Amino acid sequence: MEKLFEILKSVELEGVAIFVFIASFLSTFILIPKLLGIIHFKNLMDHPDERSSHKEKTPTLGGVTFFISIVFALFIIHSFDYDGSALNIIMAILILFFVGLKDDLMVLSAQTKLWAQLISISFVLIMPELWINGFSGFLGIHEVPLLFSILMSYFIMVFIINAYNLIDGIDGLAGMLGILILGIYAILFYLSGSNFYFLLSVTGVGFLIAFLRYNLSKNQRIFMGDTGSLIVGFLIAILTIRFLAMPDASYEQIWIKPINKFLIALSITFFPIVDVIRVILMRLLNERGPFSPDRCHMHHILVDRGLIHKTASITLTICGGIIFLIMYVCNIYLNSWGLTSVFIGIYLLTFSVLLLLDYDENASGYRKRFKAIFPRSIQKFEFRIRKKIILLLKKFFYRNML
Repeated sequence: MEKLFEILKSVELEGVAIFVFIASFLSTFILIPKLLGIIHFKNLMDHPDERSSHKEKTPTLGGVTFFISIVFALFIIHSFDYDGSALNIIMAILILFFVGLKDDLMVLSAQTKLWAQLISISFVLIMPELWINGFSGFLGIHEVPLLFSILMSYFIMVFIINAYNLIDGIDGLAGMLGILILGIYAILFYLSGSNFYFLLSVTGVGFLIAFLRYNLSKNQRIFMGDTGSLIVGFLIAILTIRFLAMPDASYEQIWIKPINKFLIALSITFFPIVDVIRVILMRLLNERGPFSPDRCHMHHILVDRGLIHKTASITLTICGGIIFLIMYVCNIYLNSWGLTSVFIGIYLLTFSVLLLLDYDENASGYRKRFKAIFPRSIQKFEFRIRKKIILLLKKFFYRNML
């Protein structure tokens, strides 16, 4: 085994990345069929309910293979871990793995999962290299107290983990958005010289691509379940914190102004975060609890408007990539206030489009308020605009992707 590590050290980083990607891909690709046999034998199926977008019982627990892939990859790439964070990450993911597994087999309370997330996050936030030491002038703030930094890191990681968990509502979406987010982080960490986190990102891309092969399959479909969404959400969260904690000099290597790092991080994780914020706002407007279950998520809206799962997932993933590119290019030319304005404009545009598409009066009480407040002329205009948007979406994606 020592010879293997010596060989890996002598190989160029790109070669190690290819090896890790292939190993991660193959481990998931080969193990899922074996896992499917056990799931069918033990009847460990996800049973659809009124909120589900699928109609038949479907195998879950696909995230079990993610855990195996990450542990194997960390064992291989720990020689690039100069901060000693690999063991902490393994311990954190181990906790999330068992909690997610139990939640997939027998539903756990939200409080139990939250405590598990906090304990897992504690394992990684004891490492100083993951402390966000300052805002680099964003909002006029430079250095921040250590306690505030740690509490903010807890909040960011918990928010991202649960946002990604909630986005896993239709076939392909969590996998595609995960590949997009981890792929962007892989490029940024590669260019900034953060080799360990670059390889960790590549690992995630590898097993998610393999997972999509089965998640989008008709005969061998499987869900990642909470086991998978918690692990991938945690992976995205730790990469986000590492991105925000990099020295200012590292951002210059990737053409990002340090003052804009928070806005760029928001653009990378745009749809999971924005969807959670939008759903909570809509539930509060409808005088419901912010965590009450419904079909107000953006993927539910697209599916309810007639798009199939794959088309809706591709739509949101492409839009997520475009939003990041817009923010990244604007970051080069605009100051922080200008980039903030662009981000707010993108968010409001996204919110407005989803508002127009969400026409179901039974699911969305805001429609009744809309009719009560605005005159009939504005209601007719809103109806025509919404109808055109739906037709454009259907024409483009049905013609090119179905």
